[in-house]
Amino acid sequence: MRYKTVEEVIQEGRDFHAKLALQYEEYEQLATNERVELLLDQLRRREDSMKHSLENFHADLPPGALHTWVQFAPEGREKEFLQRLRGINLEDLQQIAKLAMDIEIYLADQYRDLAQGAETPSARDAFERLRQLEELEEHTLSMNLFNLRDY
Repeated sequence: MRYKTVEEVIQEGRDFHAKLALQYEEYEQLATNERVELLLDQLRRREDSMKHSLENFHADLPPGALHTWVQFAPEGREKEFLQRLRGINLEDLQQIAKLAMDIEIYLADQYRDLAQGAETPSARDAFERLRQLEELEEHTLSMNLFNLRDY
């Protein structure tokens, strides 16, 4: 655990979503299974959307909230998730879907923990809004995966 500002947490989130989008895009080009290709396309578009959502979120926060320090910011498991993604079997739809869901759950949990530990109302509100955004994405992903089974 280390100190970070709210702005740094948001930047790290944007960077993570951008890296995920690039990896999904690369895999989409390599996929031979139509359902896997469709899933990767949905995941890529979703990660691009999240990156832009975080950019807009950053722009909407007042400077005081952005520069608030978070004492117990997690080191993050982003590298671990990217490594798992790089080693994924492109023919295994369920493995890809599980990893995508694990990432969404992780991000929502991380923002929940940050909100609970935030010392200022503005930081707490920012992290709570980020948690809600990630939980909405988790729900959307779950629905997309359910619909993909019928495809």
